[in-house]
This record gives sequence, structure tokens and C-alpha cells, in this order.
Amino acid sequence: MFLDEATITVRGGNGGNGCVSWRREKYEPMGGPSGGDGGNGGAVWIVANGNTDTLSTFASRKKFAAPSGEAGGGSQCGGKGGEDLRLLVPPGTLIYEQGPEGKGECIADLSINGDCVCIAKGGRGGYGNSHFKSSTRQAPDFAELGEPGEEMIITLELKLVADIGIIGYPNVGKSTLISVISAAKPKIADYAFTTLTPNLGVVDVRGRNFVVCDIPGLIEGASEGKGLGHAFLRHIERCGALLHLLDISRALEPDGSVNPQKLIDDYRIIRKELEAYSPTLAAKREVVALSKVDLTMESLDPVVRVLKKEGIRIEHCISAAANQGLEQLLLSLLPLALEERALRIQTVEASSDAPLPVLQPHTGTIRMGAYRIERDAEGAIIVHGKRLEQFTVMTNFHSEGSVERFRDVLDRIGLRRELQRLRGDLKIPVRFGDISVDAYL
Repeated sequence: MFLDEATITVRGGNGGNGCVSWRREKYEPMGGPSGGDGGNGGAVWIVANGNTDTLSTFASRKKFAAPSGEAGGGSQCGGKGGEDLRLLVPPGTLIYEQGPEGKGECIADLSINGDCVCIAKGGRGGYGNSHFKSSTRQAPDFAELGEPGEEMIITLELKLVADIGIIGYPNVGKSTLISVISAAKPKIADYAFTTLTPNLGVVDVRGRNFVVCDIPGLIEGASEGKGLGHAFLRHIERCGALLHLLDISRALEPDGSVNPQKLIDDYRIIRKELEAYSPTLAAKREVVALSKVDLTMESLDPVVRVLKKEGIRIEHCISAAANQGLEQLLLSLLPLALEERALRIQTVEASSDAPLPVLQPHTGTIRMGAYRIERDAEGAIIVHGKRLEQFTVMTNFHSEGSVERFRDVLDRIGLRRELQRLRGDLKIPVRFGDISVDAYL
């Protein structure tokens, strides 16, 4: 099944809890703390893979989570970290963050095979009690909880990447052409909208190859969503150049002559839809060819001259069914396809001022004292700060020792004193991010 858009939920693995443990070896029955740290949770990566050409993997399954880290053990044994989860998508996939009002900003554009991005980082594993021993705290009876992994709802949108996109009205011979010049096996029949999904094919020309894409038929009003509309216009955006087919059979009169005006109208309607959908799309280089020329015995030179006067340059007259004119067509498309491919790669490299994000979930210099305080609509005090919120969510408030450490850290950065000043004698609720902490101040 071909699928070119999917909305999924991804979540990084939770960090494993730290361990509270004590040394109990022979001759040391009352040894010191020996609890190990929990393992880090796995991250969710999305990777462009050239062996994948559809998003159908995400048709039935909508939630993906990386494995969580394991809890720490005694004797300072660290927990095993969770494996990263890699989701494979076709090259040409755009990733959007899904907001409350639908598709939001674009997070990444995986246009080349091998491109990857970390979408949801795993949580950090909690420290075991051996981590907190010091000269003033010789018997810490608490450990950190594992940090929850990041969670995000994203929309994947596929825009097929091809060197040449074949466009034209429904049933003009696009599917027949791609089936003859490549190994693609599209559905072919004598009625409009036979092709309901784009088809990719690899064309070999004298030892070199390029990729062609059969775009399902466009009609007047496609840019407004009529017919197959927006469903497939976006796929043409990623094509390097366009092969525009004009169907001779649509212009045949009852006496067998060809009416050039019908071909002119067909051409202009398709061009109008491309321009209305995207100026970038309309600016793509285009090769125009007459198709199904085996259906008429008349000379097509007068038709070609009329179209040329109207600004429509016919470069080839072909018949896929009769294998007529195809070799000349492919020889002319090859240098165009290779040139556009090189330009596309240069553009991608030039636009990549910075490399794609690399997973470094547990490093950095974010300080505990970097925070901001604000009030919500109900008057509650909300404290925001990435490191502070992480510290809060990893604190085990069921442990008295852990709560004492929590207060010590707030005292050290001056936050507890500031909150007491803001609250005064009032019992104003206080939250660090989404967690209520007023009972522990």
C-alpha cells in the first residue's frame, strides 16, 4: 500500500532508577553505600533509507517507543541502557511537529539517503545512593528516579524524489511509458485516473541511469484540490525536471485530423495548475512530447509548427505502445536528469549550514540556577528551567533523604528563599514545570 502522509507518536525510553544498596561483604557487614546508577533510555531516530519508498509502515501502528534503561544494582552495578529505536522512511520525507491546531513547523527534511534526525531523546538514568556519599553525608539512603523520555506527536509527509517527473492529463500514456522504459509495473487501463498512486522507475540509458516518477493525472482545478489535487502535486515539487505529455488522441477529430487547439488548451490548463500550486514548481525545466502518435497517419509537422507559434516547443513525438521515438527521448532526458540531480545535491549541501542534530542527551552545561518564575491565570507560581525540571522529576519525594537533598539544592541556588518571599504567609501553589512542589518547600 502506498502511503505518503502519517501522524505518529514517538517517545524516548525512560531512564532506569538508581539503586539504594549497602556493602554487605564478609568482614564488612556495615559497609558504605554501593547502589549503582540506572541506565539511560534509548532515543528515537528517523532515518532516510533508499530501500523504502512508502510510509505504509505507519499505516496501522501509530505509537513508537524506544526501550527504557534498566535500574541500577548493588555493588555499584549500573543498569543497562536502552537501545535506540530507528524508524526508516523514504528519502524525501519531511517531519512536522504536530501542534494543537494541526501540522506545525518543519523539524527536518530527510531528502538524501542516509539523512537522520533524533526526534525524541531518552531519559537520563538516575544516580544510585553511592553517588551521593560525602564527608557530611556518609550514609545516603536515597537514589534518583529515572528521567522520563521525551514524547512528541509528529507528521511525516513524503515528497518523492525523482530526476524526471512525467505529468499530463489522465490517461495520456504516462503509466504505459514508465512500464516500457523501466521495470515498474503500474496499473494500465483505458479509463481516466487508472493510476491512483505515484510510480517510481529506474531507467537505464547506455550504462547510466536516472529515476522517473509517473505522477497521477492532473485536471483543471487540481491546485484547489479537485481530482487527485494536492495529494500528488507535492510529489512533482521534488522532481528535477518535468516530461509533459500531450495526448494526440484527445485532439483527434472525427475525420482523423488533429486539432492543435485542443493540445494547446490541455497544455495551458496543466501549466496554470502548476503555477497556481507553486511558483517553484512552475519554474522547473520541462520537456514537452506528443504521445500516442501511432493513432494518426497524418504528418504532425503542421501541428508542431502551430504549437511552436503558441510558445509550446514540441521536442519529441512518441508512442510507448508502439515503442516509437523512445530511444531519442531517453537520450535527451539523460543529460537533463544528471544535471538536475547534481544541482539538487549542491542545493541540499549549501542549505545545510549546520549538520542534523546528533544525539547527546546527557551532556552539556545547563546550570541548575538557570530558571524563570512566572504566575499562571489562577495565581500559582510556576518555575521553568530545563535542568531544574529534570532534577525535580528525578527526585523521589517518598524518601525523606531525597526530599532533604531537594531542599539543599534549592537553598544552594537561592530559589527556596525567593519562593518563600513570593509566597509570604499565603499558601500559594508552586509548580516546577508540571510537578507540584509546594508541600516540600
